Amino acid sequence: MAAPELVRPSGGTRRLRMRRSWVRAGFTGLFGVAFGLGLWGFAVYRTDPGFAWGTTGWDVVYYSVQLFVLGAEATNDGGDLPWQLQAARFLAPVATGYAVFEAVRSLFADQFALMRTRRMRGHAIVVGRTPAADLIAEALAARGALVVRTATGDADSLRDAGVAGAAVLYACEAEDDEPGVNVLTVAVANRVDRNADLPGLRLNAHVSDPELALALQARHLSHPQPGVDFFTLGELVARSLARRDRLVVRGDAPHVSVVGHGTFGRALVVAFARLRSVEIASGGEPLTVTLVGPGAHDAARALHARWPAVRAACRLVPVETFADVRAIGVPARIYVCHDDDGDALREALRDSDLWRASEGAVVLRLNRLAGLGGLFGTHDGAILDDLGGRLDVVEPGTLLRRATAPGALVHDDVYDLMAVSAHLTYLRNQRAAGVAWESTPAMVSWAELSDDLRAANRAQVRAIPDRLRQMGCTVAPARGTEHGRIPEPVVDARAVDEHDRWTAEKVAAGWTYGPQRDDARRLHPDLRPWDELSEADREKDRAAIRAIPVILADFGLHVVPLDGDAGWEADGDPVPDPRGVVRGWRMFGRGRAGQPGEG
Repeated sequence: MAAPELVRPSGGTRRLRMRRSWVRAGFTGLFGVAFGLGLWGFAVYRTDPGFAWGTTGWDVVYYSVQLFVLGAEATNDGGDLPWQLQAARFLAPVATGYAVFEAVRSLFADQFALMRTRRMRGHAIVVGRTPAADLIAEALAARGALVVRTATGDADSLRDAGVAGAAVLYACEAEDDEPGVNVLTVAVANRVDRNADLPGLRLNAHVSDPELALALQARHLSHPQPGVDFFTLGELVARSLARRDRLVVRGDAPHVSVVGHGTFGRALVVAFARLRSVEIASGGEPLTVTLVGPGAHDAARALHARWPAVRAACRLVPVETFADVRAIGVPARIYVCHDDDGDALREALRDSDLWRASEGAVVLRLNRLAGLGGLFGTHDGAILDDLGGRLDVVEPGTLLRRATAPGALVHDDVYDLMAVSAHLTYLRNQRAAGVAWESTPAMVSWAELSDDLRAANRAQVRAIPDRLRQMGCTVAPARGTEHGRIPEPVVDARAVDEHDRWTAEKVAAGWTYGPQRDDARRLHPDLRPWDELSEADREKDRAAIRAIPVILADFGLHVVPLDGDAGWEADGDPVPDPRGVVRGWRMFGRGRAGQPGEG
């Protein structure tokens, strides 16, 4: 079994060997000095009248070589030897000892490497020899993480890669014949014994099929144990590209064009929609997205049906050609998003209508052919025109290295993304209720939100699995155009649990009850039992429960009861159905959720 490989933050992959070039140079120098001094010393010593051995040049060379094996007869008796020879007969054995040490270490290099990696802590593990694994390993190393790579995700390989002390694992093996191979790696890693004093291992499985990734994510989000994410590389790159170009979707009436409506193109539209949602919450107009080319109408319908963020923040306009785009408006930027690199190159390089549709950049995303980006431009080595500087060739590796996720990650944790969605839901509903932008500490964008309020949003979404379990529900990939609405009796019952969770969170953070909220002194008027709260204060907890379907819908998921015949339970008793229909599936009406409370 091959030893793991280490990707250092400074770049470059190498075997985990302790040998260094400067050590080898030092050994070579020591050998040369000892041998040279030996030649010099014997050349002087052979002229001594008491010298009783051969005195030819070959004899001197032979005596000098003997110094390295502790057997030079001419020096065995010691005595008054030249200083050169005295130095040589001590330096030569040192050089010999080091050579033996290096030989032993080279012989057992893999064993030393395994011993070292098994004891490492805080590093990242990337499993697989695929383009996705290469990109993620390089991005992690560029962000300062120490990365250990291994080809397979079996228990022995993970143990050799130091999974017991790792901080994060990315499973990125090829899925050509086994779509679940990376999920299996995550399962194996989750069962490995870890050091008890370390935080939990962050597990990430690359799943190339977006629908399967969404279904797996749904199953995990119904589970109370966080720490696992199922992702597609296209979605990670789309979010990074949208974040890089976030200024494009700001302003009064932004407009972008997208050609290529596969996995990457649709993920980019969703990512832009989430960014534009902040502007919508502050009173802005929707982002105009012209979807260009064959299949644009189908893509627009699918995006509108599945993603509430797209419905709320985007105006999708499908057109056949770029000649039709100017009738809609002039896009600030055009994104060529074909999943196949060849299709993307053909589209970007041969369609003159595409070049003339906008005065801004033409963004060409390349994957396997990303190295072609260096051929465009006017710099040394360029051989292709870049449309007067307007052609912007981007590659996944560059975008992932720009990730904003903390620590040894190249993408945001799903719960962190859901926390942003929870905050946007709050902003939308507060604005609908007439609350002015920036009128309270919570009425600002996520980037401007205080650490305490961000933590409150994260805690709220991490409690969603518990709420679903208490309601007898789970989540599944969405199919319709609307999210479900939780029945009000269930909302009332679960709001009590939400208030208890929020209270425990605040108390743990050092907050206490006070008649007036005082963030500096950590006083809050809602730190009281549920029975003592006013209806307005109770409504904040109810709103957090009503927001669950809305938050999940932003990720293409919806809430479903596990048993349509079981009915709902609250506080141990069946909940009467106020609508007079069978409890279960039909207790889900349709409609918008209320506003969740923050802080």
